[in-house]
Formats: sequence, C-alpha cells, structure tokens
Amino acid sequence: MSTASPTQKPSCVRSTATTSPVRTAGKPLSSFTQMRADGSTSGGCWIYTGIFADGVNQSARRKPGQEQDETASEWAWAWPANRRVLYNRASADPQGRPWSERKKYIWWDEDQEKWTGKDVPDFPIGLKPGTEADPDSGGPDALAGDDPFIMQSDGKGWLYAPKGMVDGPLPTHYEPPESPITNPSMGSRATLRGSSSSAGTTCWLPPRSSRGQTCTPTSSPPTGSPSTTQPSGMSRFLPYLAELQPEMFCEVSEEFAELVGLENYGWATIISPRSAIEARVLVTNRVRALTAGGRRIHQVGLPYHWGSGTDAVVEGDSANDLLGIVLDPNVQIQGSKAAQCAVLPGRRPAAPSCSPWWRSTGSK
Repeated sequence: MSTASPTQKPSCVRSTATTSPVRTAGKPLSSFTQMRADGSTSGGCWIYTGIFADGVNQSARRKPGQEQDETASEWAWAWPANRRVLYNRASADPQGRPWSERKKYIWWDEDQEKWTGKDVPDFPIGLKPGTEADPDSGGPDALAGDDPFIMQSDGKGWLYAPKGMVDGPLPTHYEPPESPITNPSMGSRATLRGSSSSAGTTCWLPPRSSRGQTCTPTSSPPTGSPSTTQPSGMSRFLPYLAELQPEMFCEVSEEFAELVGLENYGWATIISPRSAIEARVLVTNRVRALTAGGRRIHQVGLPYHWGSGTDAVVEGDSANDLLGIVLDPNVQIQGSKAAQCAVLPGRRPAAPSCSPWWRSTGSK
C-alpha cells in the first residue's frame, strides 16, 4: 500500500487514488470509457476509474438513504462506474420498456435516443432496442439491442458454457482427489486428479477399491476460523487477531475423539501421504461423522493457510502441508481442499526425524 514516507502507516485513500486511472496531467478520469491506448491516460486498475472523479473521494460519500432513491448511488461508490446492478439492461424488455412500473430501473428514452434510468446503464448508451447484431464485428459492435449480458460474446445469459471448457459444458460434482467414496454422479470421473500439474511428484493414496480397509476413513476438509483470512497474513501478524487463534487447531466430533483417544485442548498429529502436522484438539458437536458409501467417515476440520512466518506473532504447522497440488482443468485454481488422513493422539516427532516416521505411520 502507498505511504507518504517510509515511516508512515499505509493509507487506503492514497493507495486508491494511486490506482485510480488519470490523464497524463494528473486529472482523475470520470469513466473507464475515457481511457486511451495512446499514452494520454494511465491507471493501475480500470474498474476503479471514477472513484476520484472531479478530484473528490467518491467512496467517502454518505448521503442518507431517506434523501435518495433505492439505488443509493450517492452512498459511497461501486465499481465499475458507480454502477449498482450489473447487466441492468435486463431490467427492461427487448423493446427497452420497464417490465413493470414497480420494477422500473433502466429504460430506453425515445426522445433522447439513449438508455437512462435510476442507475448507470450497463449497456452501450446509444444502442437502440431492435438493433440487429453484426456477426462480422467484435466487442460491443457485435451486440444486438436486446443483448443485455455484454461480457458474453453473444450477449446472452448462459445457463452453461457452450464452448471453451475442458470439462464442460454442464456443471458437475467432483469428489476430492482422495475421496473415501466413489462419485455416484460421475462414475470413474470422480475427482480432479487428472488435472494435477504434479502427478509425477505428488504422493497420493491409491484408489479406494485397491486400498481395502487398512486406512482409517477420515476426511480432513480445511475449514474457516474466526481469525483466518485466505492468505492468513492477518491471523498470524496482528496481535489482536492472533489472540483469537494462538495455535493451530483441529476440530473433531465427540465420536471421533473417543474413537481415536483425543482430549479437548490436547494435541493431535494429522498424517497424510504428503506430510504430518500437529494441532491442538477442539472437540465440538458442530462437526459430525458421515455415513456414505456404506462406511462411517469422520471429518477433521482444519483452518486453511494458517502457519508460521518470519515475523509472525504466532506460529505452528499448516494444513497446506497435508495437501497435494490439484488444479482446476480450466483456470488452474487450486482444487485440493480436502484429503484423507490418519489422526493420532499426541504431538508429532520433531524434524528431521518426522519424515521417515510419518511415511511409515501413515501407510499403516
């Protein structure tokens, strides 16, 4: 974040102003449509264009609701363009008329020959209803006058992806790579394992059919916690949040705690084919065992991304070490948020003796 000097605290306002697109003379733009590719404008993020329109921090506006309509366009600022509802052309019928007086939001003004309404139109402002699409054009020029979904190539709302998907077109259910059950809806295509970019380097449990009953059927989907954010920076580096979660923990059911021999606030070692971590035990009635595929499956909740850092206030093991790398086949987003594990009471051995220990223990 931007600071006025190396010793000052970061300023959100200064950072936002720095990111907001401007003209080369420094004057803030009022709309992203004013951005040019000729070097006369610059910006860190196009969607913030207009947040400092007229040199005023529009996000600081606080006009009371009773002094404006339900759109509340003068309360703070919304990206992009202070538009409060995306694809709002859909609030009018194909002829540009409101679907009803009660739902009147955006409409075509015949006298002014442009779109107008309570919100900033999310549509080419002068594209008249009834205009036919030009199949030889691209971008906004390829839209018809009744194509409200302007970010789609055909301007239509999609219930499924007709092209471009590796595994489409319809959404489907995937089991985790180490699911203890088969996928009843997909059969052999049970998991995302085939999309892993590290299939040759990540150690996985064998398929359930060849594994028999030797592994305890325990699933460990990482869950949230009050002080854990996605990158975990806040939970580890801010004292008032680290106080809420001073140590790594696992949340288990009373049934599983009795089965394994875990004590509330005691220690547990969680083992996967990749690694082993230790965590404090939190026994609750919120986590329940599941009966699926004819077997009893226990869940172990772990806060995602919690772990140690060079300047962290608190430190400890991370649930990420238990997971392999599995990537979504289309956009390569991490998909390994659950894995099978074995759980033992007590703390894990200290490194470097831990590695051979968890490999031998986890295979039993």
